[in-house]
Amino acid sequence: MADLDLSPAELERAETLHAENLIIDGLGGALVNPEPPADQGRSYMERIQESNIRVTHVTLVAHAKEFDDALEQMFHYFNLFQVLPEQVLHVKTVADIERATRERKLGVVFGFQTSTPIDKHFWRWTILHQLGLRVCQLAYMEPNLMADGCLEPANRGLSYYGIQAVQEMNRLGIVVDLSHVGERSSLEAIERSRKPCIFSHSNAKAVTPSNRNITDEMIKNVAAKGGVVGLSPHGFMTHHTVGIQPTISDYLDHFEYLAKLVGTDHIGLGSDVFEKPKLSWETTTKLFYNSPWIRETVLNRDYSKVQHVRNLTRGLVKRGCSDEDIKKILGGNFLRVFKAVWQ
Repeated sequence: MADLDLSPAELERAETLHAENLIIDGLGGALVNPEPPADQGRSYMERIQESNIRVTHVTLVAHAKEFDDALEQMFHYFNLFQVLPEQVLHVKTVADIERATRERKLGVVFGFQTSTPIDKHFWRWTILHQLGLRVCQLAYMEPNLMADGCLEPANRGLSYYGIQAVQEMNRLGIVVDLSHVGERSSLEAIERSRKPCIFSHSNAKAVTPSNRNITDEMIKNVAAKGGVVGLSPHGFMTHHTVGIQPTISDYLDHFEYLAKLVGTDHIGLGSDVFEKPKLSWETTTKLFYNSPWIRETVLNRDYSKVQHVRNLTRGLVKRGCSDEDIKKILGGNFLRVFKAVWQ
């Protein structure tokens, strides 16, 4: 765990804040298919409950996945909800978040990291919304029918289908997520959206110049319309030296930067911590980010497992954040966006 050198009073304050406030992970790891491994004899479900994360946004599809892939992943989560009703709750409304908090269950929000399952069949938006889709990225790193991803060199803006997608997501109450989306497409989506957008798991390019991070203009524009940037502790998104595993302090530098740039009303947690299943993918594709990351360094030294979220709260206390700011960062800001968008 991180050595943040907290005084006994600071540690007590951090533990109280962590226990008493709503914590929403704007992009958490998978819960099923496959289930993350146990850690020191404790299952992932046990550890996420102990972490006090009350709501997590789970990815059902990424890359160029199809409609059937999305339905299959929903099937696995529906089974989870049926098997563990005393522990897990499907979140489709703000009232569900309130219930999860009250009953101390884990609230699960369905999200896509790409819109490819919809394709040009726009009736699918309604079907997927009825099944619980509440957050959707327009694109992953590659271009698709709606928009360009962040690694597409052409950096084109929204397509006709992308413009219609933003309008349809606004109509239904699906949060427009722009992590992984190209710069021009993101800026156009923010401009066209009638409701707040988010970057569920993106960091400041000015602090760490990764292709996955976002510019000051993107941050300012999403904040100006009430949106939130969820910050991730990943090595390739928080490092100060390429290839050197970052620490919680490196991660906190992004919180401090955004707080100065747009204020604490527009910062959240978007860990994107997949403890094992994603690691093989992470370590074979980071060359696309021009960063030589390996298995041992791709995850943050102090935030590589779900229970390490406490280090974030401790770090925010150590950096001098007020109780109100910490409350907003841990979950209040994402809750505000969900209230504004969901129907």
